[in-house]
Amino acid sequence: MIRKSIVMDEELWNDLKIFTEIHENSISSVIRNAVKIYLKENTKDDLAYKMRTMTPFVDDEEQKELEEVLKNLTAEHFETGEVIKL
Repeated sequence: MIRKSIVMDEELWNDLKIFTEIHENSISSVIRNAVKIYLKENTKDDLAYKMRTMTPFVDDEEQKELEEVLKNLTAEHFETGEVIKL
């Protein structure tokens, strides 16, 4: 796990503190679970997010090369060729 600082309104922090005390849970776990739910709901149809999380990292030079290749693609590159009827 990594540690990061977060900033939130004092009232929200107090509400969260009360909630976690009542439910014997840590603030960190409540925040983690909330973020998981938020991401699941808000990224299910987000193609840009899926591409960034499912594809390996490339450096700037490789990214430029990929963009050049993609920029030069035409409709002909996506044609499947001969159609065979079954």
